Amino acid sequence: MSLPSESIVSSTPAPRRRGPGRPPTGSEDKRERILNEAVALFGARGYAGTSLADVADAADISKAGLLHHFSSKGALFAQVLERRDRQAGSRILREEDREDPWLLLDAFVRLVEHNARHRELVAIYTATAVSVLDADHPAHAWMAGHLAGTVEMFERAFERGKEAGTVHPDAPSRLIARTLTALSDGLQIQWLCATTPHTAARESLGTDMAAEVRLYAEGLRRQWRLEPARRESA
Repeated sequence: MSLPSESIVSSTPAPRRRGPGRPPTGSEDKRERILNEAVALFGARGYAGTSLADVADAADISKAGLLHHFSSKGALFAQVLERRDRQAGSRILREEDREDPWLLLDAFVRLVEHNARHRELVAIYTATAVSVLDADHPAHAWMAGHLAGTVEMFERAFERGKEAGTVHPDAPSRLIARTLTALSDGLQIQWLCATTPHTAARESLGTDMAAEVRLYAEGLRRQWRLEPARRESA
């Protein structure tokens, strides 16, 4: 999978100052305000294209004030990534769904639908993908753990399905898990490219991510799901 550059900043607007419709400085939690602005800026510019000064300026706080809450740019980015996972996954991928591969697939489609409504979080994740090339990147460990965790989550669910008799014993659990992860990541890249203002993307890149993940999930069901009447003969 080709990786987008996180340092393309020429078309990104300047940091936003607080407009008349936004709460005045001091009326909201400063740490939360910094995180909100960091989500927007890292999502638009990536890690390399966003400075602490940019985030401080957007949050109407001094750089020293920002460093009081976050010790470094890397520490701030780590919190942004944690927020992304918390917002995207904790309420959608329930623990009980992770025990059943078919429930997990349904939940995964809902997660993709959620991501399509939160473009800035998808953009942060996609820009972070470049960290796989640099073990010293502040997000490298997070990305490596995130990818492995997603693959392992699906693999475990399909293996449990085999034990429960709902998945054919010949189903290649790890291959399915890696393919689902790659499909989701690849569709996000195409979707971001197709939905970027003034994009050079052709119409062929336009994607309804959830519909395409759902189509693949339905194919997995047709090929590998065991219904009660078929379990004895599998």
